[in-house]
Order: sequence, then C-alpha cells, then structure tokens
Amino acid sequence: MRDQLKRLEDLQKFDAQIQELNTALQAIPAKLMATQGDLAKVETLLRTERAQLVETQRYYAEQKNLVENDETHVSGAKHKLSQAKNSKEYAAAQREIDQGRETLSTRETEMAKLVEAVQAKEKLLADRAADVKALSDSIEKDAEVARVRMAEIQGKIDALKVEREKLAKVVRPDVLKRYGTIRMRRGMAMASVANGTCQGCNMNIPPQLFNILQRGTSLESCPYCHRIIYWEELMKDPAAVAAPVTEPPPKATAASRR
Repeated sequence: MRDQLKRLEDLQKFDAQIQELNTALQAIPAKLMATQGDLAKVETLLRTERAQLVETQRYYAEQKNLVENDETHVSGAKHKLSQAKNSKEYAAAQREIDQGRETLSTRETEMAKLVEAVQAKEKLLADRAADVKALSDSIEKDAEVARVRMAEIQGKIDALKVEREKLAKVVRPDVLKRYGTIRMRRGMAMASVANGTCQGCNMNIPPQLFNILQRGTSLESCPYCHRIIYWEELMKDPAAVAAPVTEPPPKATAASRR
C-alpha cells in the first residue's frame, strides 16, 4: 500500500500546483477588469464634464443674444432721448437708458465669468482627455502582457495535467476514486500524521490507528476530517514498513552487561 500512498502524495502535489496556477490564471483577468472599470469611470466623468461644457456654452450664447438685444434697446432709448419734445419724454427716455445700461453691465459681467468658466473647463477637459488616453494605452499594454502571461500559465497547467494523468493511471481505480471524492469535499484529500497528530485537522488520532498506519498495509482515513492519512516517516524510508515506531528499549544496566 505504501506505493499507492506515495503515488497519491505525488498526485496531490500535482493537484496543488495546478490549483495554484489556476488561481493565478483567474486573477489576471480579474485585475484587468478592475482597471478597465476605473477607465470606464473616468470616461463617464469626461463625458459628463463635456456635457456640462456644452450646457455652459449654450447658456453663454443665450446671454450673448440678450446682450445684443440690450444694446439695441439702449440705442432705441437714446434715439427717443434725442427726439424728446418735453421734459417728461426726456426723463422717461433717460430712465430707459439707465436701466438698459445697468442690465447690460450686469449681463456683460456674467458673460465675462462664463468666458473664464468655459476656458477653465476646456483646459480641464484637455488634461482629462490626455489622462484617459494614457490610461487606455496603459491598459492595452497590460492586456497584451496579460495575454502572454495567461498563455504561459495555461501551458504550465496543460503540461502538469499530462504528467498528472500519467501518474493517475498507475493508481488503483478504487484508490483514485476515493481520493477524488475526498478532494472534491475537502480540497486536500491526503494528510500526513506526525507524532500521532493528523496534519490536516490537527487532531490526535487513536493510538490503535497510529499503529496501523505504521505498518503501511492499508488505506486509512482520519476519523475527524476524513482525509486519507499516512504515517509521515513511512514516505521517507521504505524500511519503516518493517520497523514501526515502538517504545525505546530500556537502557542496559550493569547487571545485564555481566
């Protein structure tokens, strides 16, 4: 049974390597998706700010039309002032001019602020667009590196699977099935026993079971985690099958040496 246990131990090493590589393989696209998500957020922000700029520009155009109307209104009031026939008409025209100029001044001040806002937004958008382009280019480079890395990892996985299948063929079918069933449930199907303790669950196994493990003649399971267990020393030294651990012999006394 020792040879079967040794093969299962090697099989578990293959499975552990394959699992580790699969985890690394799955992490690569997940990382790419995270950076692509960041890019999408920045692009959305850029579109929002562009829409805000368009709205500001539209409002500026409206104010510009109103300024032109105010200027026309003031010009008309000046004409009325020049045509006034009495003090009443003169005073009314002057009030109209003053009100028009006040409105025009307020609107021109507002427009000056709008011009500054538009220029600042245009600069911000130019910088933002450059940042988005740089991030997009970086992600594309990362994606290419990732594709190469994923292909490399997949190649290693495929090679390990080939070797694993070769090893699986020399494991007894019933033993292999038992190993596979436990692995599906526990992740790690085998565990060594050191100093009477299962290394899979850190529980002390019964002394009688430990004695059986030392013989290495049967396939045993941990009564607690139900993994296939084996005596740690059994894998190191084939002679251990014929020389199980026992209590150390008593030291020779002076009388026994006589």
